Amino acid sequence: MTEVITRPSKGATKAPAANKAAPSPAPVSAQTNETTSPGASPSLIVLSLRPNGAKFNGNRIERAQEAGFDWLKEAGTFIGWSCPDTGLEIARHVVNRADEAMGKLREIQVHIDLGSCALHWRAGTRLMEQLTKYAILIGGHICDGMGIQLDDQQITAVTKHIDAAMELRYQADREARTVESPNGEQRELSELSFMFEVLREAGAKKKSYRRVHFAAKPMHYHEGRAKGMQMAGEVVQFYRKHKTQMLSLDSILSALFSQSESHHGSYEKALVANVAQGFLDVIETLVTVGARHLNEAWLTQKIDYEQHQHAAWLALREKNKAELVERLRKGREAAPARRAKGNPA
Repeated sequence: MTEVITRPSKGATKAPAANKAAPSPAPVSAQTNETTSPGASPSLIVLSLRPNGAKFNGNRIERAQEAGFDWLKEAGTFIGWSCPDTGLEIARHVVNRADEAMGKLREIQVHIDLGSCALHWRAGTRLMEQLTKYAILIGGHICDGMGIQLDDQQITAVTKHIDAAMELRYQADREARTVESPNGEQRELSELSFMFEVLREAGAKKKSYRRVHFAAKPMHYHEGRAKGMQMAGEVVQFYRKHKTQMLSLDSILSALFSQSESHHGSYEKALVANVAQGFLDVIETLVTVGARHLNEAWLTQKIDYEQHQHAAWLALREKNKAELVERLRKGREAAPARRAKGNPA
């Protein structure tokens, strides 16, 4: 199961720009015209599509959707590419609407701002795959912002440039989340306040690796329950924010139960169990709400799939066992002949 506190995955959220040397400039030019503001961001890359003939083939929106682009949720009048995890914009298509209305559209720009777009691992690779497919579908070719056609080597350079920029931002994000306590313990924080990785233990000189899934201090009953509910609220917000990134809920619950001194908490003592009870109350409510709105057909399909997989596993195991028995049988039958060949006497 993907862990929220490990290396950023596809669809990670925005992060501050890296305080490191930027990747080498890509062989593209920003274009200043109706579609590109003179005050555009210095980290903005502008690519464009130009038709091979007199005009593009088919409807540009339909062709874009076939290539993997879609409407941007935060900018409903623009087609583009969003992070599949957070839904935040990575790149957008920009056209001259007057030319399009007159049937004279001869350029579709693609804007991606490497300093502020949503983070996506290997965004350059994915974007250029979609753009290449789009160019084929719409009957065009890929150009830089000035309309100069890019060859395969230049397209590869642009791809690597965008990927390198994403890598630098990922590194900057991890550095920003790495903190050191006064006792020398070094942690890499996650989006959840109670989950983190220990990169160096207190008092140690060497790097280490330890995951903490449920960091909670002993608290009195109502204070602890409130804290636990706040922690569960962070889980709720995480899943509202992310569509594909997952939490290790099994690890969280395992750590919660292992640290709980009792099953019910205590009015008399400050316990981690009080925090755990508040957390579990919210989780129980989430399960209750989910159960009442669950599509039972989905559950039936999941059960059928696992039962089918089990039957397939049993069949494969029997097949492998039969093949092993047959090989052993043939080996026993061939043994006398091998011995006779090795000992002529």
